[in-house]
Amino acid sequence: MDNRIEDRVMLKDLVDRYATESDKNNQDYYAEIFRPDIKLKVYFGDSLGMDITSVNDMIAQYKAFGAAKASFHQNGQQVVDFIDDTHATGICYAIATLVNEEAGKDKMTFHAVRYYDKYVKIDGRWWIAEREQRFVYTCFPPMA
Repeated sequence: MDNRIEDRVMLKDLVDRYATESDKNNQDYYAEIFRPDIKLKVYFGDSLGMDITSVNDMIAQYKAFGAAKASFHQNGQQVVDFIDDTHATGICYAIATLVNEEAGKDKMTFHAVRYYDKYVKIDGRWWIAEREQRFVYTCFPPMA
């Protein structure tokens, strides 16, 4: 029997857990979904902002940003292409909304993000092995 449906559910769970744990400011959880030797490149527009080669470095750099006063990460569509039974690639679209305090007032930041992932299945479990995170655009809508 083809396990592709089960695999797709597991891969969607990876990207959704990244979003929900990010909202909890729980970067330590990233070690549960990213390979220890993750290759992560983060782009802001066309500019490379981060080039990370380990999950421990990823966790440390994300913690250095500090916690937002409030955050809301929402994933949209995810498209997955299987290379073989243990390798796949995927694109996930996401919106990340953050609220931080600036000069005594709340400031909202709205990010449109695409994650270009490479997945690997080891001992029956999927991991994110590589990620290219692209901030497509950022805007600052007024707070109500």
